[in-house]
Amino acid sequence: MRTDISSVTYTVLLSAACAVMLSSHPAAQPALEGRTHWGIARLQGVMTLPVGNDHAEIYNDCGDGFFGFLDFSASLNVNTSGGILGSFEYVLKRRYGIELAFNWWKQFVDISFETDGLTVEGAPNFILPTLGFNYHFLTDSRADLYLGAMATLGIVATGTGTDIDVSKDFALGLNLGFDYYLSEKWFIGGCAKYIDFGELEFSLLPPGVDGIICDNGLFGIGDLNTLSLTCGAGYRF
Repeated sequence: MRTDISSVTYTVLLSAACAVMLSSHPAAQPALEGRTHWGIARLQGVMTLPVGNDHAEIYNDCGDGFFGFLDFSASLNVNTSGGILGSFEYVLKRRYGIELAFNWWKQFVDISFETDGLTVEGAPNFILPTLGFNYHFLTDSRADLYLGAMATLGIVATGTGTDIDVSKDFALGLNLGFDYYLSEKWFIGGCAKYIDFGELEFSLLPPGVDGIICDNGLFGIGDLNTLSLTCGAGYRF
């Protein structure tokens, strides 16, 4: 498993900066009297770790017939990676939040593909839009603790120079977060997100070919779950 050192270092430094700001900034005063709903925008650095399977060896065997040129061997590794999370949450009745987020994970997987006369290697980035619902436990002071659930609205693999289809667009996850208000509007915070992808497959073959013409499980990896740790800043409207 390969670790993107620069991305992880960036996330660790960002977390350290948040901790320094938290310990040095004077307490903010409550500013929610009379308000029952508000918007929250967050921008955070992310470190994502694989939980479960993080390596797979894959093959494609079409035999000696006409489609023999599609034979290949391949491997897939899931990495610890860094990234960025941007989100907007709308809180109702001081407790119930609806959150739309966009996750970008840098080089989350390594793919190696080899066949006669062709070698493809790539480390695609992941883009995951998610929709979630949070319950806020503390909304009357400078500290806001929240717990929620979310679902991915799609999974896009980009950045290899070759189109890669991901077999799954839907996954479920849990979210635990904490925000600390430095003023009436501005805050720092972080969260832990757990997403269960289940069995995940990647394909470089044209739609309709894999699994019909050839006997294969293309770029498959089973029981892939992730844990994302975030830290950053935000603004309350």
